[in-house]
Amino acid sequence: KDAWRRRGYAPVLYVQSHCDVPSDRDRYVRELMKYIQVDSYGKCLQNRELPSERLRDTATATAEDAEFMTFIARYKFHLAMENAICDDYMTEKLWRPMHLGAVPVYRGSPAVRDWMPNNRSIILIDDFDSPQELAKYLDFLDKNGEEYMKYLEYKNVGGITNRFLLESLERREWGVNDMTLPNYLNGFECFVCDRENARSKEEREHKKSRGKSPAPRPRIAQFKHMGCPMPTPGFGSVEDLSGGDSWKEMWLQDYWQSLDQGEALTAMIHRNESHQGRFWDYMHEIFRKRTRQH
Repeated sequence: KDAWRRRGYAPVLYVQSHCDVPSDRDRYVRELMKYIQVDSYGKCLQNRELPSERLRDTATATAEDAEFMTFIARYKFHLAMENAICDDYMTEKLWRPMHLGAVPVYRGSPAVRDWMPNNRSIILIDDFDSPQELAKYLDFLDKNGEEYMKYLEYKNVGGITNRFLLESLERREWGVNDMTLPNYLNGFECFVCDRENARSKEEREHKKSRGKSPAPRPRIAQFKHMGCPMPTPGFGSVEDLSGGDSWKEMWLQDYWQSLDQGEALTAMIHRNESHQGRFWDYMHEIFRKRTRQH
């Protein structure tokens, strides 16, 4: 990686073609670029071209393409910023640089630390007060190889010290590239079937015993399972954004509208509504209620 640095490559890589996402990552990266060199490929903040036409064509190149992986492995740091900031949402943006021996500079799930191999394997953007402070730290690591390599020690024998991660891998009933175990999709399907079969059995026993056996315990999804907080700007505050800011107009409005839609759907379920065409009647009812409150 140092050899590629001497040939003019930046210490930091950014590869995104999905711009204007809820996490507003481009706004942060744009500010970061003022303080450290970032090579940006893809359609978002692009300042360099990928080395071949095939890689530039998203119809022929994929995220795990061998040529693509070899190319991006040249970089020390990969900006790994999720599309949205949600507890249960971690993607290849995080795992890919770790696989390639690079250091992820991550913004995404607040639970990410729970799943890392040790306490020093990623750099969390939100640990820094500003893009400028982050840039200073990346520059320090770029110029101090011994300190940089500490972020890769988890790849050594015995380097994975996170007991929670190790125990979770040991307990799980699915695998990756393991023909003796189902993949994670089939594993989840089996999990759902097992839970439903257990619930049905408890329900039968409850009815057969005329109430002596307990009824099945309700299992209801909680906000923490799939919920995401209100989007915030990637850099700065909402008050700093102009009235015509595209991110502000799109994602904040979409977030609140989605909450209203969820409330309307919940009301339909509670009222045993069977006519899906009445959905917008329920939405209008919510709007009128809010108008009266204000």
